[in-house]
Amino acid sequence: MSENPDSVPSPAKDPRPRPQYGELAPEGWTWQPPREDDRVDPAPAPAVGAGAGAPPHAGNHPVAEPPLPSGRRPVPGWDRPLTIGLLTFGLIATLYGAFSLGALPDAMQVLYTQQDLGTYTPAAGIGLLTSVGAIAVVFIWLVAAAVSVRLLLRRRRAFYVSLIGGAVSTVTMFAFMLAAMLNDPTLIEFLSRQ
Repeated sequence: MSENPDSVPSPAKDPRPRPQYGELAPEGWTWQPPREDDRVDPAPAPAVGAGAGAPPHAGNHPVAEPPLPSGRRPVPGWDRPLTIGLLTFGLIATLYGAFSLGALPDAMQVLYTQQDLGTYTPAAGIGLLTSVGAIAVVFIWLVAAAVSVRLLLRRRRAFYVSLIGGAVSTVTMFAFMLAAMLNDPTLIEFLSRQ
């Protein structure tokens, strides 16, 4: 009992000489990898019971992803959920912006009433202008969504497309609103007096 129980005796010395690289291979022999039809798959391990091993990726060993073509780095895990979240937020903002452009004549009437400017009579081109603006905002979102999904399917970073699409859509929506407001001479005169 005075011996250390953790000590392991050294293995017996192997009397054979240690082989050098390629020394034990016969003359002219080369290794050929097995073809797919010659390959034998190992028997599946039992899921439970005495022969069950650890889960395939158990332990602290990181799982290596397959290498990407052309030496690109893998896309971070946060890109896909962030892109999908930004696209969802963009869809809601797009619908809100399109309906806001459609409701612009009503909003102008509220402004006229609050400022005692009389009754708002929309110009002839306001309906067409707000409709084109709403269609443009929806089209911008559709393009951003299509490009983002394509990049996600190619396993490339895609969140920035949603951000750029949102910025372009916002500028477009405000440009159409401003064009519709500047098309009203009564409002221009009221704002110039302020």
